[in-house]
Amino acid sequence: MSAPKLVNVVCSGLAWELKYIRNARDLSLEVVCQQLRWQQSKLSRMENGIQHISDADLASLLVIYKVNGDERRQLLRLAQRQDAPGYWDLDPPLTTAPFKRMELEATSIVDAQTILIPGLAQTADYAYALMKAGSVSPEEAARRVEARMERKDILDKGKPPNFDMILDEMALRRPVGGRAVMAGQLRALLELAERPNVRLWVLPVERGWSVAFDYGFYLFNFGRSKSVVFLENKETCIYLEDETRIEIFRRHAGKLGQTALNPAESMNFVATMRKEYERE
Repeated sequence: MSAPKLVNVVCSGLAWELKYIRNARDLSLEVVCQQLRWQQSKLSRMENGIQHISDADLASLLVIYKVNGDERRQLLRLAQRQDAPGYWDLDPPLTTAPFKRMELEATSIVDAQTILIPGLAQTADYAYALMKAGSVSPEEAARRVEARMERKDILDKGKPPNFDMILDEMALRRPVGGRAVMAGQLRALLELAERPNVRLWVLPVERGWSVAFDYGFYLFNFGRSKSVVFLENKETCIYLEDETRIEIFRRHAGKLGQTALNPAESMNFVATMRKEYERE
């Protein structure tokens, strides 16, 4: 049995971006490759993250795609980091192509959160309230909320990923948007947790401290590739691909699951809190 290939997040993100841009320009593989005098298989391998993308090849593609300014600089930056496992990204974390690619291709996702409801479980009202609290303009907030809602499509595809949500109790008690918004959010969370591929694990306050649940993280697993851990804060994020580091988070996730209420108990816990929000 062959060893799993290393998922290089930078290469994957660059490949995703190039394919997205080509499709947005309504250009076929055939048309682009004719202009560059390439075999179609070459561009196909690039777009699927199989072939390294040289600076020269990238520059040629960006001329055809008419990509300039900041977008061009960002893509060139990704190209320069293709061989670096794990990297810092200073762009807004959840809009980056690597994250989208991970989410789309993962066979299982662990999303552990200490203060907020996981993005894939958020309602539009909850997400908008978060944007408003962050002083995001109404127009930009609407765009970001729409993008966040579109992310949920991965849970409706033919073979959706297994999705484990690990939540600290405080993420449920923060009244984001007010009591009515939170009541709707917890209702949606319960509906999501009823799916056969989704599990909810809640750590009550009295349990969370004992397992050092003091930061959030994502753990992406793939069918034939190695796992990736994603960490973020307000200004930056990091993707970890080193197996030793990933194993630390895998063990941590397992410990959190052992300490948390089991899925049935967690749903009862959330249902009780939902009723509390609905009383007023």
